[in-house]
Amino acid sequence: MVNSLAGFIVFQASRELYQAAPELSKRLKDWLSISSRDWPSGTPTLIAIGTITFFSLLFLFVTIVIWRPEKFRGLKTRVIRVRESRAWYRWLIAVGTILPLAFLFVFTQLGFVLYEAYVRLLLLLIFGTIVAILTTVSENELVGRLNLAFGLLLVSSVFVCAAQLATVTDYPFSLYWSEGNRLYDYSIHFGSERYIYPGKLTASSGALGRHLLWGILFVIPNSPIWLHRLWNAVLSIIPYLVLGALLARWSKLGTLAKWTFAMWIFLFLIQGPIYTPLILSAILVVGLVRPDKLAISLVATAIAAFYANFSRWTWLLAPSAWAAFIWVNESDFNRFEVEKDHKYTGFHNSDFFRRLLPMVAVAIIGLIAGIIADPRLISIDKISKSTALSQPLLWYRLLPNATYPEGIIIGLVIATAPLLVLLIWSALSKRWILNWLQQLIYIGVSVVFLAMGLVASAKIGGGNNLHNLDMFLVTLALLCGLAFRQITSGGRTSLSFGTWPLGALVLLVLAVVIPAWNSMMISKPLQIPDQFETIKAQKIIRVQVTQAKENGEVLFIDQRQLLTFGTIQGVPLVAEYEKKYLMDQAMAGNAAYFENFYQDLKDHRFSLIISDPLFTQEKGESYTFGEENDAWVKWVAKPLLCYYKPLRTLSAFKVQLLIPQLNPINCP
Repeated sequence: MVNSLAGFIVFQASRELYQAAPELSKRLKDWLSISSRDWPSGTPTLIAIGTITFFSLLFLFVTIVIWRPEKFRGLKTRVIRVRESRAWYRWLIAVGTILPLAFLFVFTQLGFVLYEAYVRLLLLLIFGTIVAILTTVSENELVGRLNLAFGLLLVSSVFVCAAQLATVTDYPFSLYWSEGNRLYDYSIHFGSERYIYPGKLTASSGALGRHLLWGILFVIPNSPIWLHRLWNAVLSIIPYLVLGALLARWSKLGTLAKWTFAMWIFLFLIQGPIYTPLILSAILVVGLVRPDKLAISLVATAIAAFYANFSRWTWLLAPSAWAAFIWVNESDFNRFEVEKDHKYTGFHNSDFFRRLLPMVAVAIIGLIAGIIADPRLISIDKISKSTALSQPLLWYRLLPNATYPEGIIIGLVIATAPLLVLLIWSALSKRWILNWLQQLIYIGVSVVFLAMGLVASAKIGGGNNLHNLDMFLVTLALLCGLAFRQITSGGRTSLSFGTWPLGALVLLVLAVVIPAWNSMMISKPLQIPDQFETIKAQKIIRVQVTQAKENGEVLFIDQRQLLTFGTIQGVPLVAEYEKKYLMDQAMAGNAAYFENFYQDLKDHRFSLIISDPLFTQEKGESYTFGEENDAWVKWVAKPLLCYYKPLRTLSAFKVQLLIPQLNPINCP
C-alpha cells in the first residue's frame, strides 16, 4: 500500500513537473540573461528529466528510509551516529534546510512555476522527512513518528509565515480587492489627521474591534504602508500560534509534542482563514477560564464576548459557548461514579444544580457583554434592517461552483472530516470519556455553529472559502484540545499509537497532512508590477488628480490608501461612496441608498473618480463571484459609466480614472 501510494504521488508530481518544464526553462533563461540563440531547443526536456529524476529519487529514498530501513542498515547507522553527535546543531541544519526552500518558492518566480498540488505534496513529504530525521533523538530509531508529524507541520508553517511576510512591501496600490480601502477604514480612528476633511470621519462598517486592532499603528505619525502590512502579517500568524500553544499546554506531553500540536492548530485554522479578533477572543477564554477561578472566568468571558461582538455581531454566542466547554470539562461535572462494568451511573442529583449555576453564570455574562457591545441585537427593528439579513442566499455555493470549485460542503469535509471522525472514535472507544452533559453541550454547540456557518457561507459575497465557518472551526480546535488533554493525561489512557487500529492511524495521518498540504498550496509569491511601472502609474494619477481638483471634487471609490499614506497629497477627502460599502448596498439591492449617489453623478459633482476598472457585462453563477459582479454592474457600474467615461485605465494596477460624460443619454 505504501509503495503504491508513493508511486502514485511520484507519477502525479512528475506529470506536473513535465508540464511546468517549458515555463521553468524560460524563467531560468531570463534569470541567467541568456539569449534564445544561445539556449538549446531541447533544454526544457532536459530540465524536465533532470528535475523529475532528482525529486523522484529523493522522495523514493526517504520513503524507503522510513518504511524499509533495513534496506539501508549501514547508512541508517552512520546517519544516527552523526546526528546524535551534533546535539542541538541539527536543529540549525533542519531550519537551514527549510528556509532556503521557502524563500525560493515564496519570494522568487519559482513559486509561480512549481505551484501544482502534487509537486507541493512531494516537497512537503521530502523536506518534512529530512526535518524528522534531523530532530529525532534516538540511538536506534532513524525517524520518530512524532518527529515526522513535527517535520511536516514545521515545513508547512514556515511556508505560511513566508507567504505572509512576502506581503510586506511598500507597493502603494492594493494587493487584493479590498486591501487599500480596508487600510483607509483602519486609519479613521487613530489617523484621521492624514486627510483633508472638514468634519469627523466615521467608518462605513461597524466592525470597530477589527478597525481598532489593525488601526492601532496609525498612532505612529506618518507610519508607512509596509509597516501596516507587517502588522497584518503578525496578526495573521502570532495569535494562531498562541491559541495552539495554550491548547497544547493542557497536555502532559513533552515540548516537541506540544509544539507539534500548536503548529497543527495553526495550520488547521489557517484553512478558514479565521479573522484574528475571534482568535483573540478564544485566547482569552482558553487562557483564563477556570472553574476554580470564578471571578477571573467571569471577567475573561465578558471581555472576550464584548470584543468578539464589537468586531462582528454574528460571534455573539462563541465566547460563552467556549467558556461552557472548558467549565463542563474541568469542573466537578467530571466527578462521576463508575461501576465494575465501566458503565456511567450519573450525577448526584443534590449537587447537580449547584455545580451547574456557575457555568450558566459565566455563559450569561458573556451574552450580556456581547449585547452591550452591540445593543442593536436586542432591537428586532434594527437587526432586521441589517444589510446582512437582506442580502440573498446562494445555496448552490455549498456545492462545487465557479466561485469555489470544491464547494463549501466538500471543502469543509476535506478540511475537517478526519478530525471529526477521530474525535467521535475517541469518544466511542472510551479514550476520550464524556458524560451526557458534555456530549449535549459539545454536539449542540457544534451543530449550531455549523448551521450558522453554512448559512453565512451561502450569503452573497461569501462562499469562496471556509472563513464564514470560523466559529465551527475554532470549536473543533477547542474540542481537539480538550480531547488531547484527557488522552495524554496518563489517567485513563496514554498516547500510544501502537494500540490504535489501522483506520484511526490513517485518519490521524490525514488530519496532519491535509492542513499542511493545503497551506503549502496557498503559499505563493506576491505578484505585483515592477517598480518602474509603479512609479509611472503613480505619476499619471497624481497629474490627473492635481488637474481635476481645480475643477471640482475628486472621489476615490477605490484605492483610498493613496491618500492615507501620502502617495496623493493635497486632495480633500470625499468620504461617501467607498467601494466596499457600495458593494454591500448593491448586494442588498438598497435602492434608497443609491438615490443620492445617482443624483451626485447626474450633477457631475465629481471632476474625477478613481475606481477599479468598470464593466457592464453581467456574468451569472457560471463566473467567479458572478452574482456579486451582476449586482455591482446593475447598481454601480452602469449608472457610473452612463454619467462618466474612462479617461485612463491602468489594468496592471486595477485602477480606472473617470471624468464626466458631457451628454449622458438614458441614464437612471
